[in-house]
Amino acid sequence: MTKHAVVIAGGGPTGLMLAGELALAGVDVAIVERRPNQDLAGSRAGGLHSRTIEVLDQRGIADRFLSEGQIAQVAGFGGVRFDISDFPTRHNYGSGCGRTTSSAFWRAGSPS
Repeated sequence: MTKHAVVIAGGGPTGLMLAGELALAGVDVAIVERRPNQDLAGSRAGGLHSRTIEVLDQRGIADRFLSEGQIAQVAGFGGVRFDISDFPTRHNYGSGCGRTTSSAFWRAGSPS
């Protein structure tokens, strides 16, 4: 393997976002992934948190995810629901979304 400034283990949503952010900053990045393709059985999460939506919005792709989900003015921890409507952010809500948390949805240019 050639030398890279950063090697990211895993090509899921987190690894892909990290690689994209580092690449935008001019960092030489390599992603290593053990799976032969991006197919997964089902989703890895049930939705997106407020801060995740903010980060997606900073890159101009939040609407792609929000259009597929169900917006909720609450967050939860340990089965307790919290109202986050007064949080100081443009995205003071979460989004429940099944398919947007699968790797297939995150493929570049593939909103379906």
